[in-house]
Amino acid sequence: MKKLFTFIPALAIALSLYVTAFAAANDTSITPGSENKTGSTSVTYTVQPAYTVTIPATVTLGNSVTVSAEDVKVNKGSYVAVKLTGTSEMNNSFKVKTDVGAELVYTVKNGEENVNIGDTVLAVNPYDADNGNATLSFSAPASVTYAGTYKGTVTFTVSVDTVPMPK
Repeated sequence: MKKLFTFIPALAIALSLYVTAFAAANDTSITPGSENKTGSTSVTYTVQPAYTVTIPATVTLGNSVTVSAEDVKVNKGSYVAVKLTGTSEMNNSFKVKTDVGAELVYTVKNGEENVNIGDTVLAVNPYDADNGNATLSFSAPASVTYAGTYKGTVTFTVSVDTVPMPK
C-alpha cells in the first residue's frame, strides 16, 4: 500500500512534465528537417489620437485671451483646428448685453486679422513641437452710453481636420 501512495504522486509528476508545444495556425515552425530556416513576426504599436485644447472661461472686453493646443498626436496629414463658430447673439453678431437690453458691439482679432464666425483661430499639427497658441483680442467699445454688466458668449469648436492647414 505504501508503494501505491508513492507511485501515484510520482506518476502525476512525470505526466505533468510531459507537455506538447503547439504552434498557432499562423506561426512558423522550424525544425531540423524544415526547408524553411527563417521565421518572422509582425511588430505593432498603437498610438491613440490625443490633444489638449485650452480655451479660457472668461475675457473682459479690451483684453486678450490665449487659446492653446498641447500634446497633439493625430494621424499624419491631420491637424487640430479650433474655430470660432458662434456667439450667444442673434445672427451670431459680436455683441454683449445687459439684463435690461443695453448693447455693446465688439470685434475679435487674431493678431492683426479680424475674426469672423466660422474662422479657424488655431491650427496645430504634431510637427509644431506638440504646441500651438493664438492670442485673440476682444476690442473695447469706443464709447458707452449705459452702465451695467454686459454679458455674452463666444463658442469655439475643436476638430481634427486633414491638410491643407489654413494660414
